[in-house]
Amino acid sequence: MRGIRGRRWLLYATVGGTLAAVVAGVAVWFSVDRTRQRAAELDRLASACAGLLPHEQLRDFVPGNGAGVFEEYGTMLAPDQESRALLDCTLSWNKGRWEPETLIRVRAEALIATQVAEIDAGDRSVGDFPIPLPPGTRGGTGADDRLNGSEVSASLQVECPRGLRGRSRPSGRFAVSVELPSKADSEYDVTAADRLTAARTAVTVANWVAGHQNCGREPIRTDASPHQVEGATPTELCAWMDPEELGFAEEEWEFAGDGTYDRRVGSCAGHITGYGSPPGAPIVGVTAESWAGESARGAYERHTRAGTAPGRRAGSPESTAVKDVGPSPRLSLWAESVCDGGPSYHRITLTPALGSEDEKEALVEGPLRTRFSTDARTALDRYLAAPDAWPQRAHCHDTEILGEVEQWLR
Repeated sequence: MRGIRGRRWLLYATVGGTLAAVVAGVAVWFSVDRTRQRAAELDRLASACAGLLPHEQLRDFVPGNGAGVFEEYGTMLAPDQESRALLDCTLSWNKGRWEPETLIRVRAEALIATQVAEIDAGDRSVGDFPIPLPPGTRGGTGADDRLNGSEVSASLQVECPRGLRGRSRPSGRFAVSVELPSKADSEYDVTAADRLTAARTAVTVANWVAGHQNCGREPIRTDASPHQVEGATPTELCAWMDPEELGFAEEEWEFAGDGTYDRRVGSCAGHITGYGSPPGAPIVGVTAESWAGESARGAYERHTRAGTAPGRRAGSPESTAVKDVGPSPRLSLWAESVCDGGPSYHRITLTPALGSEDEKEALVEGPLRTRFSTDARTALDRYLAAPDAWPQRAHCHDTEILGEVEQWLR
């Protein structure tokens, strides 16, 4: 019996040892396989999108537990990779039910005149591209939430003086868009470094397109010092926007505005930084916008459809009873000129402190309403006359006042 027990114990020990060895071998095999898999994915990241991605900054987002999905098309790639875009590249890993865990996307596409006009006519975010841009180039950055974490984005519009080759319709501009993953928990926590990475990626793609297309412009510098055109001091194009000289709210202000001149569009904005409504209904926010040529026509049509162009909801300076519903009532003054870019529109928009968000109604009597009109005209005259502002840079002349628009409820 003792011999049988001993042989059984020896058998169990042998089998157990063999199983342990097999399990250990399988674990090592899986470890080696994951290492090889991740190395292959990192190589793909480095070579994807014509090698334009910031692969060193994106390494930590590449998982080691599966192959990613890689799609790349574009008229500037191999014939079997053609599409209507100049470059359309997407990498993703760990596809989930709603979205992949990691997503990287880069796109560059030629813009025809109608597309440029539509973009220019829309609401523009100014002052948030962290790299100085030359004339004829505009950009912005953004952030958004994802199911897991967040993403950072950047966009550019670039002018090609010689035009873009190989297009069925004439095109003198192209757009670049970039979407990259961020480690921030939400869009509000996306860092300046992440925005700078996205912006530099967009510039790198733009320079690649411009070089391959021989479109007649110098490369945009990516090693330039970060340049923020939003803060306590207006840009040179927006230096006319001095709240003290305009007689606006005696509060602390912050500004945003174009850092470079664009002959088609211009934008400046400023608002107080504090909370609450200062007494006396002062002006607490101001925006100046200009559009030229096709962009001007598109902007005016858009505002006409929205009822915010003169002729639809234009108010009277003698209004004595106005109801303000909401925290952001606005008064806009429109003018038209002839500028370098063609027929142009200018729009000055003021935000007076009529009441807090909790108030349902505010009474605007005649003298106060007349003061708002005076404030708007003063701001417009200062904008039109400032040497460094958009209208003078664009050599605008023959300016006519079109009228006011009240954006509040009566």
